[in-house]
Amino acid sequence: MTPASRRSPPVGPRALLRRVALCLVMLGLGGCALGLVYPRLDTVVGFYLQGLVSLDAAQSAQLKRTLAGNLEWHRRSELARYATFLRDVAASVEGGAGRNDWLEASRRTEEYFRKIFEQAAPGYTSLAATFTDAQVAELLGNLEAADEKTWREFARRTPAERDFRREKSLVRAIERFTGSLGASQRASVRAHVAGSPSFMPEWRENRRLWREALAETLAGRHTDPGFGDRMFVLIARPDDLWTPQYRAAVEQRRESLALLMATIDATLTPQQRAAARRQFLALADEVQGLAGRRG
Repeated sequence: MTPASRRSPPVGPRALLRRVALCLVMLGLGGCALGLVYPRLDTVVGFYLQGLVSLDAAQSAQLKRTLAGNLEWHRRSELARYATFLRDVAASVEGGAGRNDWLEASRRTEEYFRKIFEQAAPGYTSLAATFTDAQVAELLGNLEAADEKTWREFARRTPAERDFRREKSLVRAIERFTGSLGASQRASVRAHVAGSPSFMPEWRENRRLWREALAETLAGRHTDPGFGDRMFVLIARPDDLWTPQYRAAVEQRRESLALLMATIDATLTPQQRAAARRQFLALADEVQGLAGRRG
């Protein structure tokens, strides 16, 4: 049996997608790491590519074909869209972006990720239909262990430590584009962190319910005529299953991040604004170049 993570195809396009995603997430376009984008990433990338389930040779070959097809579709169909989007962001930064601009960018980012997972869902569903009972148990156990590890790492820190880590992460991410932030800009980040409490408890409960839905769905993989439809929701539209509490927390974080980015944008120096614009344009050029490659 071979862990799926050891049998993946070349990661050039996927690695660049992760760079784009990280750029958008950390700048507040897609929420925090456990907020808007990553709940989808861990239902697709983490589901099959991080050693959560062991595959036999035939399944590994099937996964490799699926991933290769997904990456080719992504290169051919989506990367040019990302390049255009990043240039739009660069233009917004150059002219000054307000709260509504950042909220719109957040929504566009979500739609891009939704398309990725909608396209990927049938191939992953076909693979899941071949799982043995032992593989299902392994997958569910590893998913629970991974979620609980994330929770323990959160719970062992004090509130002050959590705020410090969030503030440091946000400052570092923004400075990758703008260069060093000034004292008032750092104070804005600190105020954002203090005013937007963690929603890890809501995340933990939401993940538990998602795993329960996955377990129920996989139990009917050989007999349930609705198996494909249910897997599609779990993989491509997990937000349809979000609890009201988690949904409210995510939307609150989205709004808070949009306000932070608008505040930071309004205080950018000409040098910072020019640096951010250059960084977005450089990433757009890199994405566009990859979109034009063959194979």
